[in-house]
Amino acid sequence: MNRDGIPSFSRAALNSQSEQDKSLVDRFRAPALPDFQGDISVIPIENIFQLLDVAALTGKLDIRSTDNRGTFYFRKGVLIHGLLKSNQRKIGQILLDTQAVTEEQLQECLQLYEQSGSRQRFGKFLLEKGYAQPYLLDKSLLHQIKDAFFEALSWTKGTFRFYTGQGPAPDEIQMYGRIDRLLIEGMVHIDRTSSGESEEG
Repeated sequence: MNRDGIPSFSRAALNSQSEQDKSLVDRFRAPALPDFQGDISVIPIENIFQLLDVAALTGKLDIRSTDNRGTFYFRKGVLIHGLLKSNQRKIGQILLDTQAVTEEQLQECLQLYEQSGSRQRFGKFLLEKGYAQPYLLDKSLLHQIKDAFFEALSWTKGTFRFYTGQGPAPDEIQMYGRIDRLLIEGMVHIDRTSSGESEEG
């Protein structure tokens, strides 16, 4: 106690309590508000991609369709990462489709991946077994990002939200995708898909 009879606390205890208070504040803090948002049935998604390109914006674009969701990250208007919540073509399937691995090799690594409890990245097992070269794995990951972009281009109903400054996790592979080129590729991809043509990797 201090001379006034009031209990005194160590600096460490006070700091600990301060951290706990901060943790509680963070836990109940309202989620970040988007910098802008809208309806993709009113503003087509390709126009949103073009806006991010022309304005050279950096951040996260969250798109929600009637039955799926896509998250895309941009740096100065350039697409650097993207993924879908569902119907995302798996890395193993991309490698198999491009004949980079065999069905037997894929199944062996899938079994190892499941045995690990999905705590490690699937690509790690392909690399350790020597079934896939790093550059082929990176190429497949980039292909997956583009697939997500092309899929989102086909959505005509839903909403979008953009959050300035947000980026992907540090360990996520990143690409450098110019929007003008991706839009052209995407339109070709959509035309091929609608006509039933297959696309080789």
